[in-house]
Amino acid sequence: MSPPPGDINAEIEIFRKDEESAQQTFFAYLGVLDLIARRPEVHAAVNRNAMFWRTAHHAMLVSSLIGLGRIFDQDSAHNLDRLLAMTARSLETLGLDALRRRKEAFITLEQAADYVKEKREITAADVRQLRKEVDAWRKIYAPVYGEIRHHLAHNKGAAEVLDALLARTNIEEMKRMFGFLHALHEALRELHLNGRNPLPLSDVTFVLPPDPRPARRYHPGEKAHREAQDVLLVRIRRRPRLGRFREG
Repeated sequence: MSPPPGDINAEIEIFRKDEESAQQTFFAYLGVLDLIARRPEVHAAVNRNAMFWRTAHHAMLVSSLIGLGRIFDQDSAHNLDRLLAMTARSLETLGLDALRRRKEAFITLEQAADYVKEKREITAADVRQLRKEVDAWRKIYAPVYGEIRHHLAHNKGAAEVLDALLARTNIEEMKRMFGFLHALHEALRELHLNGRNPLPLSDVTFVLPPDPRPARRYHPGEKAHREAQDVLLVRIRRRPRLGRFREG
């Protein structure tokens, strides 16, 4: 269901759900891929149920690409263009007076007035800069990932066509793309909640095994990556051992 016109908080929340869902399925896909490559015993276990794991693994990647399509495609119900258009129309809602009134629900009037003194209002120029950054990533998305999304949405061609399109993807590029999307959501959320300047966007990187867990809270993709690997490792540990039947 679409949020009411001008409800920027609801639109930011829809964007969060879309980008985190796509991020989680992509990094779960990477978690499985990485563990199979590094652990021969995991590879052997997966091969015992090869059809299921091929299906599940492929579904993770497809789901993440479809999720990226919802975010980047300009004809989807909720996308980056709509998000930034609503941000531009909501400068008053995102301004200091509106922030002060929101804070007054939790702290005293004096505290709220002091809180906003150090904050900076977002401007139309800031939104234009965010658009430029989105446009730069759309130019990367459209010729490769957008073509895959279009293929999946319209079921065009044979499986070989999809395989050829998938061969053009780049794992590190996709990590950076998800990092940008996560940074954009965090920036808009912090702007609305705490009046923090969204620019420059933070540099979101994902810390994945075998690197130790980050000191901060996990990004959703990092957690999904580790949990995907945990599922596979549990499968290895719980494999029943078959022995000879002994008659009593």
